[in-house]
Amino acid sequence: MKVISKQIIGTAEWSEGKTRKELAKQRFWSSSKDFSGLSGLEISGYTFNNYVQCTAITSQGLSRNKYFQIPIDKIEEFCHNLMEAKKFIESKNNEEV
Repeated sequence: MKVISKQIIGTAEWSEGKTRKELAKQRFWSSSKDFSGLSGLEISGYTFNNYVQCTAITSQGLSRNKYFQIPIDKIEEFCHNLMEAKKFIESKNNEEV
């Protein structure tokens, strides 16, 4: 995380560039009007806001028009649910078929 005055910024990237190998690592960003590859997320917070913003990183870089906001009082719940989903997927992947 990088602190800039009244802002903190961090990134989680899982794909860089446009090579076939890197594009295969992308996940997807989708809405009723848009669909694109997702290479990561930039997570930022300002001291004067009551939310954290997650902005999409695509193979073209940071996409300022693709973002979502999480109220600060719901961040722990959001993270808990992410971890529960991760545990569920990992447990199902370890089961014999």
